[in-house]
Amino acid sequence: MKAMRQQQREQAAARQRARDRRNLFIIGGVLLAAAAAIFVVAVALNHQAQQVNASRLTFQPVSTLVGQEVADEGTPSHIDPSTAWTYKFYPPTSGPHYSVAGSAPVPWKTIDTLVEGQFVHNLEHGGIAILYDCPSGTECTTLKNQLSDYINKLAPLDPTYREVKIVMTPYSRGMTKKVALVAWHYVQFLDGYDQNAITQFYESHVNKGPESVP
Repeated sequence: MKAMRQQQREQAAARQRARDRRNLFIIGGVLLAAAAAIFVVAVALNHQAQQVNASRLTFQPVSTLVGQEVADEGTPSHIDPSTAWTYKFYPPTSGPHYSVAGSAPVPWKTIDTLVEGQFVHNLEHGGIAILYDCPSGTECTTLKNQLSDYINKLAPLDPTYREVKIVMTPYSRGMTKKVALVAWHYVQFLDGYDQNAITQFYESHVNKGPESVP
């Protein structure tokens, strides 16, 4: 009887080991399939990014600073987002601004309704802001689409961080024309969409803010 019980225990242990091996094979197969799927997705996303970037303009350094120089507005300190700061020049090109993770500065290529305290922080990091002011209607929609397409498809990658260091927002204060290109201490007004002018301003000012960061 004792020998039978021992045999039964050994058989049960053998069956358990067999089940454990099967479970390990199953888990290994699932992990391998997941890794393969992640690899395929990564390759596809990388290929997609390469296709998008292939259509972008080639960055050409500009030796002279383009646009109208604007006087500095003091130490670029961080202020509470509840504060409505009064700038000396509009649209502002320097001065105090907000600092909130994820929204001040906003991520590059952000196309949204931004406040001054947000995009001024992007200027401090060496980017530019494209501001537009137009009434509703087909003409305004066309302008917004042209500017958005420029950012998403045409704007050159900056040579240092390989980023498109541009943000875009509707804006009205101090807008003497439909479009304003704003960088740290510089502004340029345009009557409408002008790919060459935008590119030259961007190439002239990218990474020239007080903090050159990605």
